[in-house]
Amino acid sequence: MGKYSLGIDIGGTFIKYALVDNDYNIKEKWKVKTIKFDTKNEFYDYVCSNIKYNDLIDTIGVSAPGLINKESDVKSLAAPNVAIMYNTNINAEIKRRTNKKVSSINDAKSAGLCEFKIGNAQHTKFSAFLILGTGTGGCLCDENGVIYGRDFYAGEFHNIPSNTNNNNIGRMGDYSSILGLINIYNTKVNETEKIEYGQEVCNKYLEGNEIAKEAVKEWINNIVTQLITITVFYNPEVICIGGGISEEDWFIEKLKECYKKRCFEHLGGDFITTKITRCKYNNDANILGAIINTEIYN
Repeated sequence: MGKYSLGIDIGGTFIKYALVDNDYNIKEKWKVKTIKFDTKNEFYDYVCSNIKYNDLIDTIGVSAPGLINKESDVKSLAAPNVAIMYNTNINAEIKRRTNKKVSSINDAKSAGLCEFKIGNAQHTKFSAFLILGTGTGGCLCDENGVIYGRDFYAGEFHNIPSNTNNNNIGRMGDYSSILGLINIYNTKVNETEKIEYGQEVCNKYLEGNEIAKEAVKEWINNIVTQLITITVFYNPEVICIGGGISEEDWFIEKLKECYKKRCFEHLGGDFITTKITRCKYNNDANILGAIINTEIYN
């Protein structure tokens, strides 16, 4: 690892960059809007054109959405603005443009790796991570680090099956994500009262709006259902919650309270000691996890 590493967090809305020293201190960070391009070359040219301090960095760690295998091939579609990454090799594309050592990892697994190494899951043998955003990202760790599974699909909690009214197999993440909260609220109001952002529902909730209170209660129950599912099949020591909403104390407290109550009701006792907490590094976890990943694979 050189004097500095560069972390790149590719998201559907923004591409974030950070210059990080050997002790994981972020010296500078910046971001640009994610733009939808027609070709992979245009996309990767754009990603690399916004890199700063090229002469100071030795390695580049990349965090990105979607299923990313050990060879850094993107094997699934993600948000529209980054869908062009599908079937590309992240390491090869960025290395060719920068001549740096590059490693890449799924964004939620990157956050989990960060928290496992230097965050709120340090020194645990069994940990899990649920990242709440437009969808729900996930990660599992054992005492050795991230569990990837045969197809690098382990921990994709958004796709945990959920029954629907029409007998199709739904996805738990559709109901426990921020988009899920928006949809719950919008089904309870008139067309003219519908909202676009999850923060709007949370603000209304904190102001005492009754419909928002109903929506948040239903949404938290959905998240807890996902957390109990994770608990049943892995029983980790801790489940760290990430995403912007995890910074809200009221949300974390409500989640803990509901989780404890529902575990008792569903599992028939209060023997579960799995701890629910927030990610220590939150919005920086993807960047830092991507850099930690470079130390593993370079």
